[in-house]
Amino acid sequence: MAASIVQVAELAGVSIATASRVISNANYKVNFKTREKVLAAAAQLNYTPNALARGMKTQHSNMLGIIVGDNSDPYYAEIVRGVEDVANENGYLTIVCNTDRQPAKELNYLKTLRDFRASGIIFAGGGLTEPGYPEKLAEKVEELTGEGTAVITLSQHTLNVPTVQPDNFEGARQMVRKLVELGHHKIAFVTGPSNLIVANVRLQGYMAGLVEAGLSLQPNLLWPGDFSMSGGQKAVQALNYLPPQQRPTAIFAANDETAFGVMVGLRRLGWQVPQNISVCGFGDLPVAQAIGPALTTVRIGLRELGQAGARKALSLLKNETVETVEISPVRVVERDSTATLAQTQSL
Repeated sequence: MAASIVQVAELAGVSIATASRVISNANYKVNFKTREKVLAAAAQLNYTPNALARGMKTQHSNMLGIIVGDNSDPYYAEIVRGVEDVANENGYLTIVCNTDRQPAKELNYLKTLRDFRASGIIFAGGGLTEPGYPEKLAEKVEELTGEGTAVITLSQHTLNVPTVQPDNFEGARQMVRKLVELGHHKIAFVTGPSNLIVANVRLQGYMAGLVEAGLSLQPNLLWPGDFSMSGGQKAVQALNYLPPQQRPTAIFAANDETAFGVMVGLRRLGWQVPQNISVCGFGDLPVAQAIGPALTTVRIGLRELGQAGARKALSLLKNETVETVEISPVRVVERDSTATLAQTQSL
């Protein structure tokens, strides 16, 4: 059964009249926070304002939708902050849509945002690669852009739309180079989700770094992960099954969340970082320099990435010419979680 405006109001904790005013874009002053709560509730319930959609086909609301893969991941929180910085300055509301990296949920949110005539949609994460899905997504996005909706991506994606993206390949390559400079030749890599383009791009950068250093890829040092702390903890269990001479002296995690999990898992196994093994990540979340030991990582500049994406979306809405592809530079930030091989006492 389709959700009603009454259910939207109840979930948002507001009156039916207030919910209706927000949904209908009526000319009433509604508190900014209240408006955000109503829109978030409507998206969660997949509420479709059919009459509104029929009557205002060619108009757009001052709303920017942000598609994220996991709203519990601090990576996305920083990007969202950046988008909101620019959106708020320009009178736009933002609504965050958490897909859990599931194609069906992503399509459902696109439908909801289209029903609400969002002015722009920002894909904050990388593209999903399940068979047949890129084509299906491209078709839906083409409908949106044909109606004047600004669509951009903030990472490597299957969509052929304007993009601002960090240099994930180069960042991973640079990190391997740094570890090699520290003397490490046995470098394990904890991957990201296999259906996510950005995870595969970072893996490619890792492999390119090995080739550049004259090192061969060792399958027993390629450990599956999923961009989560729990995935990082699980990955290091591989150490239990490797003979001492095959164990890595450094672990490179495909994102910071995974790296945090790797360090927790190592402590539980009795390994000290970096005394017994070096650990590094990718992203440079704010907490990366606050944990102990502070994490060596690849800095993206996530809030700045969100700001750049929002500015590009607003430029498209003004019919301004924008660069189709913008690559934002990344750099390795060396902190306390890595040490030279000479300083490492492997277990």
